[in-house]
Amino acid sequence: MGLLTEYPLWFILLCLLLGAVYAFSLYFNSGEGIVRPGLRIIMAGLRFLTVFIISFLLLSPLIRQNLTTIEKPVIIIGQDNSQSLILGSDSAYIKGEYLRSLNELINSLEDTYDVRTYSFGDGLKSPMATTFDEKVTDISHFFAEISTRYVNRNVGAIILASDGIYNFGTDPYYTARDLPYPVYTVALGDTTDRCDILVNKVFYNREVFRGDDFPVEIQVYAIHCDGEKVKLTVNENSNILASQEVEIRGNHFSRQIPIRLKANEPGWHRYSVIISPVSGELSKDNNRQDFFIEVMDVRTKVVIVSDAPHPDIGAIRQALESSEKFDVIERSPEEFLLSGDSVALVIFYQVPSTQGIRISESVISSLPAALFILGSQSDILAFNKLNPGMVLSMTRLSYSESYPVFNEAFPYFTISESLVRIFSEFPPLQCPFGSYQYASLTEVLAHQRINGVLTRFPLVSFTFASDQKRGFITGENFWRWRIACYAQTGDHLVFDELVQKVVQYLAVKQDKSYFRVKMKSEFIENESVEIQAEVYNQSYELINEPDVTIVITDENDNRYPYTFRQTGSAYFLKAGTFPPGVYTYRASVINGPDRYEKRGSFVVTPVNLEAVNLSANHNLLYRIAESHRGTLLLPDEMGNLSELLKQNEEIHAVSYVQRIFSELINAPWVFLLILGLLTGEWAIRKYSGI
Repeated sequence: MGLLTEYPLWFILLCLLLGAVYAFSLYFNSGEGIVRPGLRIIMAGLRFLTVFIISFLLLSPLIRQNLTTIEKPVIIIGQDNSQSLILGSDSAYIKGEYLRSLNELINSLEDTYDVRTYSFGDGLKSPMATTFDEKVTDISHFFAEISTRYVNRNVGAIILASDGIYNFGTDPYYTARDLPYPVYTVALGDTTDRCDILVNKVFYNREVFRGDDFPVEIQVYAIHCDGEKVKLTVNENSNILASQEVEIRGNHFSRQIPIRLKANEPGWHRYSVIISPVSGELSKDNNRQDFFIEVMDVRTKVVIVSDAPHPDIGAIRQALESSEKFDVIERSPEEFLLSGDSVALVIFYQVPSTQGIRISESVISSLPAALFILGSQSDILAFNKLNPGMVLSMTRLSYSESYPVFNEAFPYFTISESLVRIFSEFPPLQCPFGSYQYASLTEVLAHQRINGVLTRFPLVSFTFASDQKRGFITGENFWRWRIACYAQTGDHLVFDELVQKVVQYLAVKQDKSYFRVKMKSEFIENESVEIQAEVYNQSYELINEPDVTIVITDENDNRYPYTFRQTGSAYFLKAGTFPPGVYTYRASVINGPDRYEKRGSFVVTPVNLEAVNLSANHNLLYRIAESHRGTLLLPDEMGNLSELLKQNEEIHAVSYVQRIFSELINAPWVFLLILGLLTGEWAIRKYSGI
């Protein structure tokens, strides 16, 4: 402890002098002799001390203290809380004797160490949970979180209790390699390969269309079941849709079994793949796997109108037909005018052309969505007369080689990083050269770069007016983009993505309702169902005064009512997790005299990763412990952990010395001292009759 001031120390002499002068002038310079000399000296001394202390406090003195804190070493215990621990033959031991031993270990360590307990599966929980119901195991997330949370802390060691099976995240060995403290591992589970047969994976398309036959591939895996014959069935509810007998050959058997199913009714369908169990099988939980398929009622119908064949038309058709969502029809201008097709989008490829029949403005204005592609055969004057939302002025008929430059601020839909990366590598398009004029609501996806100069001319753009969507590609020969995409990536996926997103945006009708509900159509079993809602007034302004309610109904007609929470100018609901199945919902809101309602459905898919592999990976646990100066222990050896931690010289308490400065004037005893001095002086003066 020390005493400091903001002023030089010789100022203390001034404080002493001030106290002495004040006391002398009060008690020795008055000439009064009615007080005995002894009492006068005492009163002068009290006044001297009072004045000295008060004047010394004006120097802002500080008290310096050294505070020593001793921090116990932190022992972190991480318990695997996944389902795989109780799906094996030792589940009773894990739930009973092992948990008692674990609690005894924690109690024995708490006297010496700062014990922190966590459980992990698909996330990290504290305090530790031992319900063993987590659907996935992510050991790497446990190590990453501990490394972040305990930076610059006196961590003595980590005790990891797991079966070493991970099915989510990265390899925990590499995630843990930068941890600076010892890691001890407790090896749970059984490493013995026992008889087990399971549905390993199911491959399918999530969306199919009504009336289609769609393929499903089922991967069957069996261990130590040589010679067994099992029956594989695919069910929907209680109806068997397909069945096949499978003969197991070999101790490590794997087979892909193709099945074809029929899409009949639209909506979500739940299918179950079931393999009959065999005698002595380790676990029957992995003999079944459910999957969900959404049967769509109709495809998005797209008509391509052109006067003559062109490679660009083939590129568009191939890109759209690579997805089952689109139904592509080709028409000449005459056929289009006579057909009266009800379609979501019409693509006019160089129509109106210089040699074809004219398309009237009334026909164009009646279309909810249209995509115009300009080229060397386009009749620009006739195009301008259609009033499509863009006007091209050309002093003479000329064309330029224009390279695409992606606009990163484009708002209507997102473009994948792979497409953005190769967008600038696409070859140029042949574009009409002139002055482009477009509406204020136009958004440009790509601009033209001509002779190395970036222009404001649009190459791919969109506009929206009077509930009509219009798109423009102001150049031809983009079939070269598809070839360039294949040359760089080995497939056409990136080009197909671009065409599909352009068509999808134009074909989707804008929602003009006053009540809108936004949510995903598919959730996984351990994912919280989150729903957003928006309510608009008659001026299409967002409001959130009325209450929005929703009722979610499962397949057994159980109902779950909720009320949305207001957030900003909209609504949000976090309904929590649901068991696997198909759910319908009915959301409603009353705004003044009007009542709005939205209906829909979603699906919760099961997570069955924990049942796929039940053979413990003790080798991983050994490698983690060995690389971190730790030890691998079996569950019945956990009692030795206390002694191992004591013997480890790296694990010790750390003392921290913290220097603290506090103002003397804030100390309560200073106030009491001054009060005591003044009170004593006052009492003596009264006693002396002064």
